[in-house]
Parts: sequence; structure tokens; C-alpha cells
Amino acid sequence: MAGRTRVKANTAQEVTFRGLPFGATIKEAKKLLGKPELHANKGKEEVVGHEVLFYFSSIGSVKVTQCLHFLHGEFIMGQSIVKSSNSEKRRTFCESIIEKYHVAPEAGNPIDFTQVFPICDQSGNRIELLDAFDLTITYVTGDPHVLPVVTMVQAADSSRKAMLQSAFRERVVPYI
Repeated sequence: MAGRTRVKANTAQEVTFRGLPFGATIKEAKKLLGKPELHANKGKEEVVGHEVLFYFSSIGSVKVTQCLHFLHGEFIMGQSIVKSSNSEKRRTFCESIIEKYHVAPEAGNPIDFTQVFPICDQSGNRIELLDAFDLTITYVTGDPHVLPVVTMVQAADSSRKAMLQSAFRERVVPYI
């Protein structure tokens, strides 16, 4: 995404996805998180080097879909999609992230998520929030080498409109 301004660091903690650092391998992800329910794009790559691991879980009564995106074997983005219309549960989920990264406003002040997110570490890795039909929390790498690779994917043959290629553009490119 040309012209995107760099987000200013607001946490001293390294941003990771469930403890998985950016740049980790698929093998390291499986060792940490277990066997995924789905490993998309394995064996027949529509976007060269792009693979996605999907995990489906519940946190209390909230269903969560977690998607881990890898490009050429390196972890570049993770998403937690919270399937709950209960605003209090969604708020609690967001507050747990804010607490983990120590970016809460002064005690007694109400939390305005638009002021807290994105959460960004010293390396430019960040967490972005989209509270729409589902609550989507996106963890994305700050690696400056990822953007040129994604740009090359965008320039790839547009006649191939495979589902995963479209998903790659929609899910990854807006965050880089």
C-alpha cells in the first residue's frame, strides 16, 4: 500500500501472535499452536509462497477463528476473528490485548479503542482492530521486505482469479 505512513510505536513489548513471532516458520507455528484444522494452499500454490493455517477454537462461549499467513515459509500476519455479537465479550477481548501490551489509558479513564489501536512495537509490528460484523484483530509484521513481495503478487497475472489469490490481496495488502 503505497503512501501508508509508519505507525508510531506505543508499546515496549514485542508484538507476537499467540506467542509466535513474525518470521517464524510453519513448523514452529505448528509446534507452538498444534496441528491446524486447515492448511490452505499446501501443494498447489495460487500465490507463490503463500500459505495459511486455520485454527478454530472457543474462548469461554466465544468462537474464534485464527488465520496465520505465511509468505515463503515466514509468518507475516495473523488474524483472530471473534464470532460474537455480544459487545461486552468483544470489549473484554480487546481489553485483554490492551492489558497485555500495557497501552491502557490512565486509570479511571474510559478506553477508546480508536485511540489505543493500532498497537505498534519498536520493530513496526502492529495490531489493528476492525469492529464490524465480526471483531477482527489483525497482527501484521513490520518487516519492510514484505511489502515489495506483496506488490509483486498484486502485479501477477490478473486473469487468474483463484479464491486464495483474492483472499491474499484482501486480507494482507491493506495492512502493509
